[in-house]
Amino acid sequence: MAIKFTRESSLSLPMANTDPDDWNASLENNFALRSGILLLAEVGVVSFVAVTILLAITTRHAIKHYRLYGGWGPEDSSLQPVSLLFFIAMFMDSIQAMGSILTARWAFDGKVTEGSYCTSQAVLKQFGNDGASWFTIAVAVMTFVQTVFPGVLSRSRARQLAAAMIILIFLFLFLMIVIPSTTIPHYYGNTGAWCWITDTSVEASRLKIGSEYAYFWLAATVTFVLYGTIVVKWLRQATAERDRRLLRDAISMGWYPIAYTAEIFPISLVRFLQWRPAGHRPQHGWVILAAILFASSGAVNVLLWLLTGRRFGFSDPQEESDEEEEDHKRVSYMTGMLSPGSAGVHSPAIGSLYSPAVTGSRRRTLSGRASLRTR
Repeated sequence: MAIKFTRESSLSLPMANTDPDDWNASLENNFALRSGILLLAEVGVVSFVAVTILLAITTRHAIKHYRLYGGWGPEDSSLQPVSLLFFIAMFMDSIQAMGSILTARWAFDGKVTEGSYCTSQAVLKQFGNDGASWFTIAVAVMTFVQTVFPGVLSRSRARQLAAAMIILIFLFLFLMIVIPSTTIPHYYGNTGAWCWITDTSVEASRLKIGSEYAYFWLAATVTFVLYGTIVVKWLRQATAERDRRLLRDAISMGWYPIAYTAEIFPISLVRFLQWRPAGHRPQHGWVILAAILFASSGAVNVLLWLLTGRRFGFSDPQEESDEEEEDHKRVSYMTGMLSPGSAGVHSPAIGSLYSPAVTGSRRRTLSGRASLRTR
């Protein structure tokens, strides 16, 4: 439907649906709507830059550890399998941000045109969104197991589990992109304000939920259950021991599932309203606002990394040394009192493993910071 560009039209946006023609008419004639699309791309730039800087910092720390310990995973290194899972999760946030950045072209053109650029955006969005969800689950699972059941996984078994997770997730993402796009005609294309999975077939419409939004809420559920269990146990221990540091760590841990749910809830809600067969549907402006909040997930994750003090093993050696004395004073509250001579004692505060068998001048707590977020 054509829209005459007036002062009123810039303030009162038309009702949204999933018809690309409706969106294209709105984009072409509505400066406010095009500005919103451009803002989405700008938020994507902020997230991409923030995540890229964090990836550079963590890579630098990993190189320092390699030089210090003579390898990537010796027993006295703080780098743990969860460190790699966290790194890949943040990489997925950068891919997700790239998909948002490509929206800038549609803001300047005033319409979405299909082609290789459009398909690239759709693939980046699905790969980044799904990848962030699955690696969020992977980090939560690894965190939970190593923190609540420290005796279940040895360091070598933890590496094997992390490797299996990485291989399976990447294989799953590859298949979820390749199979539908090669078997369903016009699977990726113009969806209104950007490119994603189209509504050209019943299968494609179902896969909008089955291949993306279902994973969002699966990740949210898993993180709430697993991190929530850890938080409750830490709060009990902090209250019993009057441990302020552990209380702070418990509160910090709780922010991860809260932040993730806050990122996915608005976009999930507007999509649900859009995909209903009938009834009130959100205006285009609300759809873009929800997309902007979702596109900020990379920047939010970086803020959590900075503010909660959780480094997932990417800490400076001096920072680890300063924490060691406090870390190995505690014994695991979750698994019962472990004897001082046991093979390893997990610090519930940061999920670290202190092994009395590690000797030498560089013996330290393995501060893998098994608490995680992720996106």
